[in-house]
Amino acid sequence: MADLIWGSPLDDRDPAMVGPYTVLRVLGQGGMGRVYLARGLGTRLYAVKVIRPHLADDDGFRARFVREASAARAVSGAFTAPVVEVSPPDADQLWMATAFVAAPPLDVLIERARVLPPAGVWWIAAGIAEALLSVHGAELVHRDLKPANVLVTFDGPRVIDFGIAKALDAPSTATTYLMGTSGFIAPEHIRGAARPASDVFALGAVMVFAATGRAPFEGPSAGDVLAQTLYQPPDLDGLPGELADVVSRCLAKEPEARPTLSQILEEFSHHRDRTLAPHAAASWLPANALAAIEGFGSPTSMAPTTPPRPPTATKRLMTADRQERALEAQALGAAGDAAAARDLYASLMRDHIQVLGPDDPETLRARDWHAYYTAEAGDAAAGADLYADLVRDRTRVLGPDHPDTLHVQNQRARYTSAAGDAAAARDVYAALVRDHIRVLGPDDPETLRARDWHAFCTSEAGDAAAARDLYASLMRDHIRVLGPDHPDTLHVQNQQAHCTAASVAVPW
Repeated sequence: MADLIWGSPLDDRDPAMVGPYTVLRVLGQGGMGRVYLARGLGTRLYAVKVIRPHLADDDGFRARFVREASAARAVSGAFTAPVVEVSPPDADQLWMATAFVAAPPLDVLIERARVLPPAGVWWIAAGIAEALLSVHGAELVHRDLKPANVLVTFDGPRVIDFGIAKALDAPSTATTYLMGTSGFIAPEHIRGAARPASDVFALGAVMVFAATGRAPFEGPSAGDVLAQTLYQPPDLDGLPGELADVVSRCLAKEPEARPTLSQILEEFSHHRDRTLAPHAAASWLPANALAAIEGFGSPTSMAPTTPPRPPTATKRLMTADRQERALEAQALGAAGDAAAARDLYASLMRDHIQVLGPDDPETLRARDWHAYYTAEAGDAAAGADLYADLVRDRTRVLGPDHPDTLHVQNQRARYTSAAGDAAAARDVYAALVRDHIRVLGPDDPETLRARDWHAFCTSEAGDAAAARDLYASLMRDHIRVLGPDHPDTLHVQNQQAHCTAASVAVPW
């Protein structure tokens, strides 16, 4: 258990040294790089993040990273794992060392101890708000606040990973890298203008996760989640009523409508002042959460300090390698490098077919992601074709009504539309609507969403009158199921009006 908590063993891809630090274990990886547990020149432990080569080779990224990581050293260590050292600007390998905090990330805590009561959520939120005040005071925006970047200690949460913080006076990087995590990233950040209020939005999303075990925006792909964040209200089902007001305000689409961090702390003070020991985790967290924090112990062995020689390949090791490559591909995709994720999934897919066979669930899943990143890398037509092949195979293996089959049918329709073939997309969506009605029922949100896209593609294919009628029928069902004032109902009403106007011949 402890080995798993404090990372995994090194392999032949990992360095023995990073700068002056001796690499001991792999703590994790993300879109920017791989994180190691390392020992300094003495006995102290550090978390060292090594930046991916394709990012480090970008001169603009290199300059921003060194500048912003160095600026992050000004953030108070009372609320964070402080940045200790940053690689020289001209180093072959870009890295950043922070103090190692032996405490579980919030996502691990929730996985092991289940969701927190409102008091525990408030305690977590107040600690994060204090940390963000320190971050913003150093004229930084964190830009990737999420449960994995919040370590929960007995004396309060520590916010980590300032490797993608953005200096407030730095040039915009929005068109090059979208840095952040879908489900927790603010609308204006998606559009390329992260600001301190963007971290408040992420704080609200973290509060939802702590109270419910999920993000307020979820979907089958990162693109779907980003679209929901931009245009749909957050899913607050299961959120205790006493948290709903502050969370709703934090998740406001417009930054100006969100509370400030000081206002959040002022609201917390009403809870704090009723507690005898307001600083103590035991006053706020349940016993199972306290046990999870206490159980985050030392790894069983810290002896290996150099990468071990890879043992003879076995199916188990090959499985572990494929899992690691899948995580790397996901991290690349989340970092915005769809082409690299596509290529990695292509290689992974070939290995899955060779080792597991073409019909294995893992093979089919790898094909799904390969098709997705092919489309997201700019070739929507190729992605749609890959999904068409996958629909046939999933129908053969899983059946036409399996959720995974319906998912890839939806993806095929989506990217057929994105490729500009509206007529073909219309026909695919028509079939998808029929399947959704049969499997999910006529009032399921996925059915209504497929009907919306069917009507849209009908209009795009040049038949505005037919689209008008489809939207009129859909509007009646939206009113019945969601109510007349729901955003989706208003959207459909607007689309019906647009198609009505387009279908009327204009006299000259």
